[in-house]
Amino acid sequence: MDDDDFESEDAATSELDDRIEELSERIEQLESQMEGPDHCRGLSLVYGLGMALATVLSWDRNGSIFWCIGHGILSWGYVIYFALTQH
Repeated sequence: MDDDDFESEDAATSELDDRIEELSERIEQLESQMEGPDHCRGLSLVYGLGMALATVLSWDRNGSIFWCIGHGILSWGYVIYFALTQH
């Protein structure tokens, strides 16, 4: 093998390493964009808690899957309504 062959292989390897590094940085950027802010995760947790609570309260009061689904969608609205109208 010639010295020129080694130099061209080194250049190709270096070019590939640079490209891999660029792609890794791009992947990290995309992953950080997909995570979203912390407050969004907290809001979805609070909504999920309200949905679960509304579903349980609805089942206890009505015993109907149909009403459970509807009240689960209303979430905290139904929980507040339930608390105000509880007898």
